[in-house]
Amino acid sequence: MTNTKQNKIMKAIRNSKGRFFGLYTKAGEALNAQFVAESPQYVTVYDRNAKNKRKFAKTSLNGLKLQGSRIGSV
Repeated sequence: MTNTKQNKIMKAIRNSKGRFFGLYTKAGEALNAQFVAESPQYVTVYDRNAKNKRKFAKTSLNGLKLQGSRIGSV
């Protein structure tokens, strides 16, 4: 993960403190998510809409919306 935008997205996810946030992927998917876990290449979130855990590659993250602030392409 070398992209500055992706680093900002991951920093915001880590600092979300259990709150739900809007997560946008490069595939065009938007979900209401809560941070669960992180590995060097992947991030695991709880998808509030589908009520299950989802695992995404960090490079597939495109944007984030948390408490009115927007990072990346939302």
